[in-house]
Amino acid sequence: MQDNELIQQWIDLNKSAMEAIKELGEINTSAMTRLTQRQMDMVGLYMEGGAKQIEALNGAKNVQDVVAAQSSLFIELNEKLMNNARQTVEVLTDVKSELAAWVEKGMEKTAAKMPKPK
Repeated sequence: MQDNELIQQWIDLNKSAMEAIKELGEINTSAMTRLTQRQMDMVGLYMEGGAKQIEALNGAKNVQDVVAAQSSLFIELNEKLMNNARQTVEVLTDVKSELAAWVEKGMEKTAAKMPKPK
């Protein structure tokens, strides 16, 4: 009877470990997807900024026009980049919370399966 119980405990332990690994993989995949999107958005912002700068330079009639256009574009790009940075921090905070919940869940499962002292 002891051998069967031990085997069942190992089976349960392996199932729990595989479930935990799968959950961790899902958290990681979601995090990488969201962070990759943030990076792609940043690339888009730089491309948009470059296109606007070329457009502004083409329409400039003198140095003052160039300086004014670049200053305006810099302010606009800086605001957009700061917004992107805030969104990235939000993603990282969410991932931290998800990982903390994952660890806590694992600890609770482990504690529940530990034999109680007699």
